[in-house]
Amino acid sequence: MIKEERQRLIIEKLNRDQKINLLELSQLLNVSYDSIRRDVIELEDKGLLKKVHGGAVANSYLSFKTTQGFGIDNQEVLQLTRKAQKLFENHQTVFMDGGTTNFHIAEQFSKNLELTVITNSLPLATVLNEHPKIETILLGGTYHKRYQITIGNEVMRQLEHFRADLYLMGFNGLHPEVGVTLRNYEESVLKQKMAQAAKKVAICSITEKLHSVETYKVCDLHAIDILCTSLKPSDAALNEFRQNGIEIL
Repeated sequence: MIKEERQRLIIEKLNRDQKINLLELSQLLNVSYDSIRRDVIELEDKGLLKKVHGGAVANSYLSFKTTQGFGIDNQEVLQLTRKAQKLFENHQTVFMDGGTTNFHIAEQFSKNLELTVITNSLPLATVLNEHPKIETILLGGTYHKRYQITIGNEVMRQLEHFRADLYLMGFNGLHPEVGVTLRNYEESVLKQKMAQAAKKVAICSITEKLHSVETYKVCDLHAIDILCTSLKPSDAALNEFRQNGIEIL
């Protein structure tokens, strides 16, 4: 089956069901998981859907609780977001940008956690509204509808006024030699600015993003202080990251 036909079927199924599971779709269309993943990334870049952990959702599907129903990936995300809670302490000032991982981490915050969170993500600011002891500063700027974040010169200017204890960086690819990469250039520049204004930078990664590379580089691996995954810290898959001096959770 050619790529164009696969992508047409993906959109048809998405319009019908509002969400899709990549593993189930690869079995249905009798193609590799990686082929379906690449198709979904291309369709997301065209603004036709939103990629989430283990699947994708239609742009009209406004709920961000999208890991539900995605099988084994849901367990990985849950384990990852729970482990990530070790990163946070009362009275920190934290940068958190867009992405579903950061969103689900914020959902797991204790109601007693006292933080100041600075974000350019509208969905993240919305979920933090449920946490009475967290102060949220929403950076204003040009609104990127596909990623539901603010970007541009105005956001960069506002970041000049902040210094954070921790930056929880969203990303698309993490490679021991290439570093942290992204699929959007303007967002990659914004992340560089946030990293420069934070005392520590942490990344929370599902396994499919490890050893992967996307188009735009954010930073080298040595700019990352902490890597949190669902794997055990001693897992061999993390050896190259550990050798670069990153603290592994």
